[in-house]
Amino acid sequence: MTRSPAKRGAAIRAAVAATTLAVAGFAPARAGDVASAGPVRALYYGETLFQFYQDKHFDALTHLLVARDVGRVENHEAESELLLGGLYLHYGQHIRAEEIFDRLLTQEVAPAVRDRAWFYLGKVRYQRSLHDEALAAFARISGALPESLAAELPMLKAQSLMALCRFDAAAAVLDGWKGPDGWLPYARYNLGVAFVRLRRFDDGTRQLDRVGRSSPGSAELLDLRDKANLALGYAYLQQSLDGQARVALERVRLSSPFANKALLGVGWADAARHDFRGALTPWLELKDRDLLDSAVQESLLAIPYAYAQLEAHGSAAAGYQSALVSFDAEIGRLDDAISGAENGGFIGGLLKADDPDIGRWYWELNKLPDSSEARYLYHVIADHRFQEGLRNVRDLAALSTHLEEWREKLAAFEDIVDTQREAYAGREPQFSAGLDGADLPALKARREVLNNRLDAIEAGRDPAGLATAEELDQWQRLTAMGADAGLAAPDAGDLRDRHRLLKGVLLWNLDREYQYRLWVQRRNIAATDSLLARAERGHDGAAKARRDTPAELDGFAARIGGVVPRIERMQLAIAEARGQQERQLHALAVDTLREQRDRLATYRVQAQFALATIYDRAAASARAAPPSRSEGLP
Repeated sequence: MTRSPAKRGAAIRAAVAATTLAVAGFAPARAGDVASAGPVRALYYGETLFQFYQDKHFDALTHLLVARDVGRVENHEAESELLLGGLYLHYGQHIRAEEIFDRLLTQEVAPAVRDRAWFYLGKVRYQRSLHDEALAAFARISGALPESLAAELPMLKAQSLMALCRFDAAAAVLDGWKGPDGWLPYARYNLGVAFVRLRRFDDGTRQLDRVGRSSPGSAELLDLRDKANLALGYAYLQQSLDGQARVALERVRLSSPFANKALLGVGWADAARHDFRGALTPWLELKDRDLLDSAVQESLLAIPYAYAQLEAHGSAAAGYQSALVSFDAEIGRLDDAISGAENGGFIGGLLKADDPDIGRWYWELNKLPDSSEARYLYHVIADHRFQEGLRNVRDLAALSTHLEEWREKLAAFEDIVDTQREAYAGREPQFSAGLDGADLPALKARREVLNNRLDAIEAGRDPAGLATAEELDQWQRLTAMGADAGLAAPDAGDLRDRHRLLKGVLLWNLDREYQYRLWVQRRNIAATDSLLARAERGHDGAAKARRDTPAELDGFAARIGGVVPRIERMQLAIAEARGQQERQLHALAVDTLREQRDRLATYRVQAQFALATIYDRAAASARAAPPSRSEGLP
């Protein structure tokens, strides 16, 4: 039967969960372990963290690079460099990340930052297979690390020790494990498999048995437990410990991604004890499962083999014939899948439904496209190398999209510059006329006249000089009356007294208001000075704008024109790198498909040979029989 897309997706997720840590030896650090959650004292650095904690890691990386380039991460130099190194590390830029961590360790930084730098430096070296150097870096950590890094550290140490074949030391690290329980089974599984491969059977089965008997609390760890029991069962089979193998294999859940191989192994454990009827039970269960699985394919040969051992030659022949039909059909489908994979487009189909965001802090493919080749490749897709290559393709595709978006933005910027040029050309004549018509020197001269007049009034203490228009009119009329000859007549005494009184009252009022009016005029002069200064600055700015605007617009146009070729060169480099990576993944996929086809072809030859053997034996038996009897196959 054919596995549904949903089940295939679940199988991928299970396989990835069970192999990613087992191969790589660690999980991605949480964001908070790279970027300290302490107080932020720089706006630009805080903006970078804002992007970072939203999982917009590419935006965080670019914003951080800009902030550091313009010197806007003051008070966060070490933290920002650690964050930059962590981002480079998780984008696979190991050399750049190592340079940053090396540089941090030569500076005077806080002990917590130094310890995290040693951790990430060791992690970079581990990923570059520099295991001795990685262990040396881990040994320099002296303080307490953030929680998840502290849990990851013994995992990395154990993986490095295993890579150096120092398995006993790795076992000692795991025996002293104090991290989260969810990590330990992966390390024990890796160690157990390594021991078995080195033929240290007792040590290997001890580690695998501890994982196989665990009580995990998550679906991923349940899958790992099944995988450990599968490895343990086959290790026992290699040592001809068939009973123990059966016990271990029966612990694998029937719904597990590893159930098919477990059923096959249970059958071989029974067959090894010559219980071929017992072996048929798991094998018959297995034969109706997905023929894509190699265990199911092998069961199609194992079933007629068991019938042959039970002397049921008719059933054996029918089984081999059915296997040949299934193998031929599957080989035909594989040929079509190989042609489809060789024609390209397979990798693009994998990422068609993916979120194109440039982020890989933790990303994996968990959905297969509905194509002829994809259904055969979920095992290779779950492989760590394939996932890493696919991440690279995904990042390159996202970068290409990002650059194309910037090309469109630059085209919009060019339109903006052209619009600004047209607007400037249209407004420049009127603008220049207004600018040239502003007679600031004349205004300054008038201000000087007014100020000098005020100085003279103050120097002569002339209250009348600050009189209002009404008061000035009264003063002038009283002055004219005083000059009239009639006022000097002998009979004009009362008139002279009234004139003197009115003039005295007016002088009294002018003198009373003099200080206030003088202060008001000085204030007005100061305000005039401020307005003239602003006008002068505005005039100078406007003149500068008239002079510089064309050059600035030309400069913007030149910068935009210079960026476009850079983007085009980067797009070409990205396209070349993406093509190379896709070719590698296509080659890996095609090789996997061909391996499956070759395996089926081998099984087909075995089925043909076994069927021919049965026919030969039947023919020989018929020739040896008495002439009076005519027997067919049993």
